[in-house]
Amino acid sequence: MDRHFHHELESLRDRLSEMAGRAETALVKSMEALKTRNAKLAEEVRAEDLAIDRIELQVESQSLSFLGLQQPVARDLRFLVAAIRISNDLERIGDHAVNIAQSAIKLSAMPQSKPLEDIPMMAERTITMLRDSVTAWLNGDAATARRICERDVEIDGWKAKIFAKLSGGMVQAPDSVPRALELLLVSRNLERVADLATNIAEEAIFVAEARVIKHHAEDVTDRPVGQAPEPGAPSGRPASR
Repeated sequence: MDRHFHHELESLRDRLSEMAGRAETALVKSMEALKTRNAKLAEEVRAEDLAIDRIELQVESQSLSFLGLQQPVARDLRFLVAAIRISNDLERIGDHAVNIAQSAIKLSAMPQSKPLEDIPMMAERTITMLRDSVTAWLNGDAATARRICERDVEIDGWKAKIFAKLSGGMVQAPDSVPRALELLLVSRNLERVADLATNIAEEAIFVAEARVIKHHAEDVTDRPVGQAPEPGAPSGRPASR
């Protein structure tokens, strides 16, 4: 590949980095709006989401153009395939941030009778997980990416803990149901963001090592992508989450 092509790849990388930054900002704003009961701040998340959507279309168009015109191979090919998938994951993270912002708006109109349970702590860990997964992808750090994948279990545990507390509270105080349901939706959206951050970490491993680990594919076969599978072994990249 010529120097111009690799310059264009760096430009694509920068666009994805910007997209990831906006997705993180949207999450931070939505959680700050939730904690401070600031409906105006929650509305700002929509603007971030629109910007994320625009960048996704640009990344997809540019990646498909490279694939069709340059016919890249090896790591460059994996990078472009991963770029399309990561842009989709980041776009969905923006959508989840909007969902949290919508819950923040609804909750701001309700009486604040209790703290937000463990949701702020869950959000902090989820946002850190997203930031670390993007950094691992940008740096081609497969070892860190694997550790990030393991952290998804912790987020699932936070969600289960929050569900247990809120569901118990709804039984004891039926008037708390509307507020508790919104908080459950927030925890659900955070859990989905963690899943998408895991996807990005998996893409980091795919680009760096040409290995697929989605759905524990690495437990089934340790062969690099492109190598023929053993008889009876699954082949191809599993479907996205």
